[in-house]
Amino acid sequence: QDVVLVGGVSYDDLPRYYATADIFCSPATGAESFGIVLLEAMAAGKPIVASDIEGYQGIVSHGRQGLLVPARDSEALAEALVSLLEAPDRARAMGLRGRQIARERFDVRRMVARVDALYRELLREKGIET
Repeated sequence: QDVVLVGGVSYDDLPRYYATADIFCSPATGAESFGIVLLEAMAAGKPIVASDIEGYQGIVSHGRQGLLVPARDSEALAEALVSLLEAPDRARAMGLRGRQIARERFDVRRMVARVDALYRELLREKGIET
């Protein structure tokens, strides 16, 4: 297996990188407000190996869409990557689950519909009909 470190890439180039990757790895060292990059990789069907940090924990369930490892633990990160590279069927299944979850939970149309329904409910509670 080859590991390619590409450095900074533009947002427009991301789909090409997702398409060629076997695994998406995000070894962030601090809390993230929301791991949008994980969702993008999941939507592309890639298994995730990421730091077990706030912001990522609500997106990736360890063992389902990928593997979470302690932040700043390079040995655990390497072990997780190798474990998925050595088990391509497991990695593929995680990627497929991730794609399904990204589409079900985070699809923009569904999210907008849920926000709209919440606003309508709050307005009804205040006696305002829409």
